Amino acid sequence: MMFRRLLAKGVKPPMGARGFASEKELRDRLGTIKNISKVTKAMNMVAAAKLRKHQDELEKANVLAAGLEGLFFEVESDKPAMVMPVSTDKGLCGGVNTFVNREAKSLMLSLQEEKKDFTLFTYGNKAASNLGRLFGQYKIGAIAECGGGNPVTFSEACEVAKIVAEQDFGNAKVIYNSFVNVISYDTLTVSIPSAEAFESEAEKKFEAYEEEGDEGGLMKNFYEFMLAVKFYGIMHNAQTCEQSSRMTAMDNSSSNADEMYEKLLLQANRVRQAKITKELMEIVGGASAVQDG
Repeated sequence: MMFRRLLAKGVKPPMGARGFASEKELRDRLGTIKNISKVTKAMNMVAAAKLRKHQDELEKANVLAAGLEGLFFEVESDKPAMVMPVSTDKGLCGGVNTFVNREAKSLMLSLQEEKKDFTLFTYGNKAASNLGRLFGQYKIGAIAECGGGNPVTFSEACEVAKIVAEQDFGNAKVIYNSFVNVISYDTLTVSIPSAEAFESEAEKKFEAYEEEGDEGGLMKNFYEFMLAVKFYGIMHNAQTCEQSSRMTAMDNSSSNADEMYEKLLLQANRVRQAKITKELMEIVGGASAVQDG
């Protein structure tokens, strides 16, 4: 008898074996899923409110940038190319960062295969953390927490443009998401020359235009203004894509949470009904045994 008891205590369930969840466990899961659904619905509403504001600012930025479209050009340079992915600072916004990081990674791997020199300059925490693990030795700088979640101003875009212009590169490959509509966006790569390269080639490119003012600093000022306008549009596109993608992601999460809640509620009700049925059967069986006795 003692041997049997020790043997029974020593028996353990096989690895990976799972039993049926109890009613209490199911109720706890239901409470957790309900709380998650509340959070995702709140985030969806906040993202929708912010999206409208970002869309209005993006329209203004597009109007400003329309007159400078196509004025940037790629130049031949011995200096290394600078890869600049434009990502977000926070997550929970779908695949906006995944597409940018994937495009940047593909570009840098192709540059490695061609044995071309390049550097990495990131915008946003997500690009810095993701690409820093693989290409940390090429990283020369980073910008993060710009705007603080609010639409960027032109002065902030000027600061970003100033930091970028101070870097040592031949051509900058800026990778960002361009807003199309609420449910779609395009991942684009634009080439921007350095200030030195722009000034050396500008005379040939703009020989059809007349220049007024200080000839020595005209092209430098023109480059700084164009760069600020370009980044003003890029940053607004990135922010608008972030909010639209977050709104869609939170809407999908809320739908999935509601669907999971309904399934678990049905399972919990079945467990409760089975428990009640078992208790009724025990009562009936006990009453029958008393009558038979």
